[in-house]
Amino acid sequence: MIFLRRLSHRLGAALLSLVCLTMAAHGQARSVNVPPPLQLSIMIKTSLIAYNHANQTGNYSVLRDLGSPSFQKANTPARLAEIFQAERHRNIDLSPVVILAPKLVRPAAIDAQGRLVLVGIFDSKPEQVSFTLGYEVVDGLWKLYAIGVKTGVVKADAEPSAATKATEKPKKSGKSKTETQKKPAKK
Repeated sequence: MIFLRRLSHRLGAALLSLVCLTMAAHGQARSVNVPPPLQLSIMIKTSLIAYNHANQTGNYSVLRDLGSPSFQKANTPARLAEIFQAERHRNIDLSPVVILAPKLVRPAAIDAQGRLVLVGIFDSKPEQVSFTLGYEVVDGLWKLYAIGVKTGVVKADAEPSAATKATEKPKKSGKSKTETQKKPAKK
């Protein structure tokens, strides 16, 4: 009798766990929501600090390893070093972003592929930091998919709209704006 009661409790617990896992898997597959503001801030800051450390050391392995599988597939550490060469040679220390609040210049959004896109600035001086970051969900976690960072001197009379121009998509010949992103594969 005690054996049957214990068995029924174990089966009940196992069934409950299975139901919860199934619901979580279906919920994740159905829709992806924009994370709350505090989580967005943490994601932005940790990505930019990883980028900063990579620029300071010239070692882009950790930045690459923190990215999503598609980011890793599209970017070797050597490729990232080449892409970010101009910013690295400027020797700009981005570590103050840890204590500053990021300002999104457009609302955080989920794109058609279910990726989170964040475009914003840090009102740091004398160098303002502009960023475009893309994330995708991997095993329930947001992982870096794309990164674009630009630093530049802020003019005293600069309008807020001038800051948004720094986040526009870079031209191929742009020297200080860098961005990496894997284009979706054609099937």
